[in-house]
Amino acid sequence: MTPPIDLRNDLNAEDDNGESWALLGNAADPSRVQGGAVVVAGFPRFWSVVRITAVDPDGQVHFVPLN
Repeated sequence: MTPPIDLRNDLNAEDDNGESWALLGNAADPSRVQGGAVVVAGFPRFWSVVRITAVDPDGQVHFVPLN
């Protein structure tokens, strides 16, 4: 069973610090995507529960997997 995806992205994309990243524009509800939030990221067939570590002013979202 796939949970609702909060943040669509390729979980293999990494930033310079080794964290995953996505664009805030890919969030189902951007107001839920903020530092410290726990959301589901990825795609229906490949997803992960993640913790948001930062949201940059330009809309880049950085996160780490929890599972």
